[in-house]
Amino acid sequence: MILVTGPLILGAARLWLELPLLGGVALLLLLQGLRLTRSPASSEIRRADAIDISVMLFVLYTIGRWLTSPAEYFSRIEAMDVMAYAVIFFTCRYGISSRRYGLALLFILVGLGVLELIFGYYLSHHLDWFPFGVTERLHLYYFPRWTGTYGCPNHYGSILVMAIGAALALGCFSKLAWPMRIFLFYLAGMMMVGVMFSLSRGSYLALMASVGALTFFGLRHGTVRWWVPVTAAVLLIVAGIYLFSQSSDVRERVGQAQEGVMSGNLSNYIRVQLARDAMRITADHPVWGTGPGTFVFVHPRYQDNTFVRKAVLAHNDYLNCLADYGIVGFGIAIFFVAAVTFAFLGPLWADHRWQDRVIIAAGFAAWSAYLVHSLVDFNLHIPANALLLFALVGLGLGRLRRDEAVPHWSTLSLSRLGSWFGWSVVILSLFFGAEACRTALGDITYEQVYNHWDEVPINNSIQDAEQSLVYDPNNVQDIVFLGDLHRYQASRKEDIEDRVSEGQKAMDYYRQAIKLNSLDDTISAKMGLTFDIMRRYAEAYFSYKQAVTEQPYNGQFWYWLGNHYWQRGMLDKAEQAYLRAAKCPHGKEGSLDAINELRALPGRENAQDVSAPLEDSSLPEQPPAEQPSAEQSQAPAEMTTSPDQGTPYDPSNHPPTVP
Repeated sequence: MILVTGPLILGAARLWLELPLLGGVALLLLLQGLRLTRSPASSEIRRADAIDISVMLFVLYTIGRWLTSPAEYFSRIEAMDVMAYAVIFFTCRYGISSRRYGLALLFILVGLGVLELIFGYYLSHHLDWFPFGVTERLHLYYFPRWTGTYGCPNHYGSILVMAIGAALALGCFSKLAWPMRIFLFYLAGMMMVGVMFSLSRGSYLALMASVGALTFFGLRHGTVRWWVPVTAAVLLIVAGIYLFSQSSDVRERVGQAQEGVMSGNLSNYIRVQLARDAMRITADHPVWGTGPGTFVFVHPRYQDNTFVRKAVLAHNDYLNCLADYGIVGFGIAIFFVAAVTFAFLGPLWADHRWQDRVIIAAGFAAWSAYLVHSLVDFNLHIPANALLLFALVGLGLGRLRRDEAVPHWSTLSLSRLGSWFGWSVVILSLFFGAEACRTALGDITYEQVYNHWDEVPINNSIQDAEQSLVYDPNNVQDIVFLGDLHRYQASRKEDIEDRVSEGQKAMDYYRQAIKLNSLDDTISAKMGLTFDIMRRYAEAYFSYKQAVTEQPYNGQFWYWLGNHYWQRGMLDKAEQAYLRAAKCPHGKEGSLDAINELRALPGRENAQDVSAPLEDSSLPEQPPAEQPSAEQSQAPAEMTTSPDQGTPYDPSNHPPTVP
C-alpha cells in the first residue's frame, strides 16, 4: 500500500497524502516491533551490520537535529520521512524473507512504471485536465515534457528508470518463459520512451548508469559468455541514443547543456549556482548544518543577483545533505552510501538462486542510477521515489546472504537485548504514529482553510484556522496564515483603534511564528506590512530593513518597502526602493507600474531612469519621520481600492495568498 500509493497519488510532494501515509509506516513499524518481541528461534541470529548501524545513527541524528532545529515544523516532516525510509529499508531487508514476495514487488514496480508512462502520455495530450486540483499546473509550465503524477519531469523520469531496471533484471537474469521475458523487454523499451519525453538529462544519465550496473552484474554473476551482456548493453545504448536524437526537443535540451559547457558560462547555470550557494551555507554551518528541511529558508540569504528563482532544494542530494545536516550527518550518510555500494560489489554465495540474482540486480541498478542522478537532482527528498529506492536496496541486500554463525568486528549482536528490543520498536512506532497523526490533522485542516479562505466570511476562516492549531500548535504555516488573515482584516477597518486592535492580533501570531521559524524572513516583512496598517512607521521600517538586509535580492521585500516610503510621503526613497525591486531577479512584479505611477505625480517627470544604476542603494539607520501630504500619500492606482469592495485601504495591504 505504501509503495504503490506513493507514486500514483503522492507524486513529488503532497502533504495531504504524505502525512496520512506516514501513519501506514507507523503501523508497519508496530507490526515489525511486535514480531521482534517474540523470542528468537534457536537458528535465528539477530545481528546488525555496519549498514544497519549507519541507518540507525542517521535516524537518531536526524531526530536530534529536529529537536534543535530553528524551523521545528519543517524539520519534523523531514525527520518523519527519514524514519519512513529506514522502516521500509529494514522491513524489506529483514522482514521479507520469501523470494516470491521480493519478485512480486519487482513486478508491481514494473506495473507502476507502465501506469506512469500511460499517465504521462495522456496528461501531455490533455493539458486542460488537472487530476490533483486546479492549483497544480506544473505540467503546463513544463510542456511538452512529460511529468506523470509528479508534476516534475525529473522525478517522473526517475521512477521510470527504476521500473526499467526491474524489467531488464527480470528479463535478463530470471528463468521465466521466453515470451514473458520478451514482453518485459518490450515494456522496458516503452518506458524508455517515457524517459525520453521527460527531457530530463539527469534521468538520461541515470538510465545509462542503470544499464551499466546491470551489465557489470551480468559480467560478474551471469551464466553466459562475457560478450553477450556487453554486446546487449552497447546495442541498447546505441539504439537509445539514435532514437533520442530523432526528437527535436531532446536535441534542444542536450544542445543547451553543450552550449553551456563550450561557452564556459556554467557559472550562471542554476544547478551550479545552487551548488555554490550550498557550499557557502556549509562554510557558515559546517558541523551540524542548518537543520533538516531548512534549505528553502536559508538559501535566499546566500543567493546572488543572477539567481532568478526561489529554490526549495539544492538540486543535489549530496550538497543538500551537507548544508542541512552538516559534516556529521553527511559523514554518516556517505558511510551508508559506501557500505551499500561495496556490499553490492561483493561476491554472491554459490547457492544463490535465479530469484536472488534478479532481486539483487534490480536493487543494484536502482542504487547506481540514484548515485548518479542525485548529483543533479533531489529524488531522495521525494518520498514516493525514495521509499521505492530503499525498498529495492533493502530487498537486494536481504538476498546477499551472510555467514551469521561467525561473528564479525563490524556487526553488533542484538540477541542480548531479548524482547526489550522489540518493545522499544513498539514504543517508537507509537511515538511516530502520534507525531504523524497530529501533523496530518493540523496540515489537512490548514490546507482546507487556506484553499477556500476567500469563499467564506473572514471570521469563519480565522476560526477554522485556529482549529488547526488545536491539533498541531507548532504548525507555523497556519500561524503565519492566521497573522495574514488578521492583517487583511485590519486593513479593512476604517477606525484607527479597530485597525490597531486587529493588527495587534496579527503581530501576536507573527511573533509566535518567528519563534517557531527564525529563518523565514518573509515573516519579518509581513510584520512591516502590519505596522504600516497600524501607522507605526518606525517599527515598520526596521522590520523591512531586517528583511531586505537578509535577502537583498528579494524584489518583493523592496517593493513593500517602497510602498512604506510612499505612504510616509518619502517619494525619493520610494522610487529608489521600487528601482531596487525592479533590478532584483525575482519578486519584482508590480514595481515598474509603481515607478510609472510615482513619476506621473506633479514635479516628478525627470526622475531617474529604470535602467540607470542606483545612486544610493544603502538604507539609512532610521528615515526621518516625514508625514505624507494629501497629494503625495496616494498609493498606486491599482492598490488604492479593494478589488471586491471598492473601499480605500492601505497600499501595504496584501491578501493572505500572496507569499
